[in-house]
Amino acid sequence: MNNNTITLQGKDLEKLIMEAEKYFNTTRDNINIEVIEERRTLFNKIYKINATIKFVPELNKMEKLLNNIEYDLKGLEENKLEDLAIESDEESGKTIDSEYEITVDKEGMEAYLTVYPPIGGKEIDKEDILKVLEEKHIKSGIFYEDIDKIVSEKKYNTKILIAKGKPAIHGEDARIEYNFNIIKEKKVRITEDGRVDYKDLSLINNVDEGELLATIIPATKGENGEDVYGNIIKAKDGKKISIPKGKNVSISEDGSKIISMIKGEVKIIDNKINVFPIHTIEGSVDNSTGNIKFVGKVIVKGNVLTGFTIDADEDVEVYGVVEGANIISKGNIILHRGIQGINKGELICEGDLIAKFIENCRVYAKGNIQTEAIMHSVVYCGKKLEVLGRKGLIVGGEIRASDEIKAKTIGSPMATITSVEVGLNPDVRKKYDELLKEKNRYTENLGKLSQAVDLLTKLNQKGELSDEKKEMLNKSIVLKLQTQKALEDITKEIEEIGAYIEDISNGKIKVENMVYPGTRITIGTNCMYIRDQIQYATFYRVSGEIKIGSYEP
Repeated sequence: MNNNTITLQGKDLEKLIMEAEKYFNTTRDNINIEVIEERRTLFNKIYKINATIKFVPELNKMEKLLNNIEYDLKGLEENKLEDLAIESDEESGKTIDSEYEITVDKEGMEAYLTVYPPIGGKEIDKEDILKVLEEKHIKSGIFYEDIDKIVSEKKYNTKILIAKGKPAIHGEDARIEYNFNIIKEKKVRITEDGRVDYKDLSLINNVDEGELLATIIPATKGENGEDVYGNIIKAKDGKKISIPKGKNVSISEDGSKIISMIKGEVKIIDNKINVFPIHTIEGSVDNSTGNIKFVGKVIVKGNVLTGFTIDADEDVEVYGVVEGANIISKGNIILHRGIQGINKGELICEGDLIAKFIENCRVYAKGNIQTEAIMHSVVYCGKKLEVLGRKGLIVGGEIRASDEIKAKTIGSPMATITSVEVGLNPDVRKKYDELLKEKNRYTENLGKLSQAVDLLTKLNQKGELSDEKKEMLNKSIVLKLQTQKALEDITKEIEEIGAYIEDISNGKIKVENMVYPGTRITIGTNCMYIRDQIQYATFYRVSGEIKIGSYEP
């Protein structure tokens, strides 16, 4: 910049012009003044001007004068100028009141107050703060207690939160709380001895009739908010959901609960809750399914592998082969291709049993049994057992039925030992056999106790027993009396069951083709051993003897 122009900066515009007059040694009429910057500091305004002299009659003289004047404003810093301005104000006796600055965030949710201290003027005042807030249209969420504190503590030059808006609270969407596992995850069970049971995977969600399946938590209303200017901030209401009602479920009167109408398996299909009375396995029961425990009917399209268990409250139907597995049903069992139990398999049902064949397994059915062959198995039938079809074979093992056994062939030309029995309910027979075993145990124990009591009594009579041995004698006598009483009760019960067996032993064994040697026929308490082949026969009991008559279809 040439010597015709000077840049000055300071608080008082009038003083700056006077400085320019002094610098150019002329009057303001001969100077062009340009305000190039005007800004506000914490306390006052700061001006920056360019002063240019209009004409220079004696330029050389002026330049020489300027070179001799040590007046350089370029090194002055802004804060020094400000201090000079303040000092100038103080020197001039001018006063400034407390000043208030309000700033609001861009969302309009928070307002801040900064108070600048006075210079000899009015101190911070609550009414002035409220007036400034009103001018700035701040009307909501004002912290009046904080204002009192700011005033009482004279908090200057600090940015303080003075008002805060109320944010909108959006409503929560409706949701469903399920009372069953909705994530199909295989969960293995750890046994008491620390082993992992990979067959118990708990993949079926069993439910009972009337069981609560899910609860619907309704959507909630939104709550509007308000910014510091008092403007309403709209809130969104939560989204409603449709009731996921599927098959065999009902909805409570208030629409908040989903309840099962039947016993079965609960599943979510197409986002709806369903309960199915039948659990169908498209493949085999193996490691992919684990053991099956279901409150309804179970259908298996494939096989049931060795070591696995099906436990159902209703029927079990298997289209493939059952290996060394366990099937337990409170209904019926239907095996389209039979069971090859490899001496491990077991079938238990409270209804009827229908199987293509039964081999090397144990069977207990309270109802009827129908099959084409029974081989080397232990079978208990609560009603009628029929071995029909092309083979109609019973060979090996132990077969018992309450009412009747009907077969084409019993035993084999190899004289395989085969036992068949009728006329007694398997449950009664089982109880009778258990009582006989228990009687033998009590009899044996009574003999041992009698010997001990006799020996200790003799020693006591000779005065050779210590106090400890005398106590043992007393305990042995008491135990002997208890054992005698128990033995008497068991003997009485055996006699009663034996009399019952005699009364009901009128079942029949019918053989359409051949009974081979090695077969033992039992009806009630009577037995017959077959030593020669017998054809087309019916075995029945009359007057305490087993008779053989012609075959009765």
